[in-house]
Amino acid sequence: MTHKNWNDNKIEKLLGDMPDVSDNRPMSEILARLKADERLNAPRREKSKKWMPALVAVAALLVIGLLVPSMLGQNEVSMKDQSAESKMMSEDSGSPARGAKLENESITEEKTEMGTMDRSSTMMASETGETHHFAVYSEDVIDSTLFHLGLAGDQALSIPVTFIIPNSQIEEDFGFLKPTSYDLYEKYADRIDESALGFQEYHPYKGDITVDNLLIIHQLPKDHGYDIASASMEVYLNSLQDTFYGYQEVRFENEDGTATMFSEAGQPSTPMILKSGRTHINYYMFEQQDGQQFLSSNFSQPQPSLTEALQQMKVKPNDVFQPVIPSTIDFEVEINDKLTTVKFAKPLDLDAMEPEKAMQMVEGMLLTAASFGEQLQFEGVVQEEWNGFNFNQPLPVPLGSNPLELSLK
Repeated sequence: MTHKNWNDNKIEKLLGDMPDVSDNRPMSEILARLKADERLNAPRREKSKKWMPALVAVAALLVIGLLVPSMLGQNEVSMKDQSAESKMMSEDSGSPARGAKLENESITEEKTEMGTMDRSSTMMASETGETHHFAVYSEDVIDSTLFHLGLAGDQALSIPVTFIIPNSQIEEDFGFLKPTSYDLYEKYADRIDESALGFQEYHPYKGDITVDNLLIIHQLPKDHGYDIASASMEVYLNSLQDTFYGYQEVRFENEDGTATMFSEAGQPSTPMILKSGRTHINYYMFEQQDGQQFLSSNFSQPQPSLTEALQQMKVKPNDVFQPVIPSTIDFEVEINDKLTTVKFAKPLDLDAMEPEKAMQMVEGMLLTAASFGEQLQFEGVVQEEWNGFNFNQPLPVPLGSNPLELSLK
């Protein structure tokens, strides 16, 4: 039938041609036949729904198909988490190496962060033009007190350093302001952590130190050892010179009050003149074994004049010290009653030098002039102002060298 073409007219015509169907039997006869039919008289029972078990089975399979993979995935993740947690707990508690590794990694991260901060601070200092100073000036001493001290360096020499102590601490420690260099030494010498500063443990001096007006008296015990060699004797004498500013001389005595006889001299000692920084020396760069750089004299060797002292600072004196003025820089020195002028033959561009080297040159020359009691002015510097210096006017006179933070035990 599906291959025949039918339409409504054909279907209507076919139905119209069919004969009429009629049932002429009386209703009583039809009813009697129905009652006699065994199929109608049999006990009624519900038809078995054979399709229900199959449908339930199919539904169950679908549910299982959906739930099982999800449950398996969650169980796998949970097992992995438990395994990882168990492994970490096992390694942390049972393996010191693992715990140390985690701790080291944490420390490394902290150091990296600190290193970054340090580098940032260094960059900020560079951007602001700040450079480490090797000298102390009057503007640094506002509401502060200077404590001069000669510290024992690596190469059997005394390095002059300057501690800047706030007056608030001075008043707390002394009860008054303006203590003498002797007062400062007696108060702080045995408390200074010299090794923490990168120096040998040298202070306080052996024996007793007392004062008599402007005289320092050092009463030395037997076997004090300061005269064991010429080098040790130089360190001792130069450190006294670098420490007791404001006094006129040091007298050396034995415990019985007689004049000490140093083995190097071979005769009773005479008082040493103290010069309070006016020692007529020039300055060079000295580097400690830990890398710290300081400005120091060439073993306190005096120079005949300021002009010669400045010109000699271009020459390497020995294997211990480095010159602070490059040999390629030429200059003349003009001295009058009030001012000494350094005239550079060619324009001096300080920014073309390493900042620290340039600072060592400028302040080394200022410290050298101060040791002669002179003030300098530069002519021929490209920069009008540089790191706090105004080259259009006389430069400040240093009050001390190598500023350090006071580190007490």
